[in-house]
Amino acid sequence: MGFISFLLMQLLAAYTVLVEPIARTNFYRMFKKRLNIDTTARLLYYRTQVLWELSWVVVIIIILIPIKQPLVWLGLTLPETIGWIILLALVLGIGLSIVLLRRNPGAMTRMKHSLEANSILLPAFRSERKWFAAVAITSGICEELLYRGFLIRYILTTFPGLGYAITAILSGVIYGLSHAYQGRRGILQSTINGFSLAILFFLSGNLLPAMVSNQPVVVFGSLIPPMVFHILTELRTLWLWQPDDKLRKKK
Repeated sequence: MGFISFLLMQLLAAYTVLVEPIARTNFYRMFKKRLNIDTTARLLYYRTQVLWELSWVVVIIIILIPIKQPLVWLGLTLPETIGWIILLALVLGIGLSIVLLRRNPGAMTRMKHSLEANSILLPAFRSERKWFAAVAITSGICEELLYRGFLIRYILTTFPGLGYAITAILSGVIYGLSHAYQGRRGILQSTINGFSLAILFFLSGNLLPAMVSNQPVVVFGSLIPPMVFHILTELRTLWLWQPDDKLRKKK
């Protein structure tokens, strides 16, 4: 690994742990202030978030340039059979939950009520819904590349004795802290989500060779299932959050 790649790896890891939670919190505060005086503030927030997260990918690509088999190093490979089975089950679960919620007015009302806590981040107009969808797709790809692909590889490489369970917990906590702007509840929920996605990442790959060789960084997972599940989970919010009274104001 070249010096520049190594240096960027350390800087990106430090940024993920130390800078990202603070930067995102400040960005969110600025957005809330701007929203009171600018009707386009939410669109600007969405567009900035897309560019922000894409910048992570640029840095990761530069890190990967001197690395042999960069996609394997990052975990960006096709899942094993168990990975496809888990992914299929999760996708069906998301689809079924949407159908059942829409057929049950009471459950749908409770779901919308649960989303009220973060309603400021949810789209109110059609133009915003399009960009929210773009954010959902970008987040599903970029956050998995950073918090599962890069971060888990970094932790396992730097601290090889931690093992999969501790690594999954640690990466989940770091992911949760990146959502500190959503408050304690947001941190807790995001930590659980991050841990779950890390487990999905581990299970969707072929762990057997790594376990046999006692080298946990050889082959450890596939990012495809977490990415797909992450994107669909974000889009599920879009499909369920439809404030019709607001949508009529702007077509």
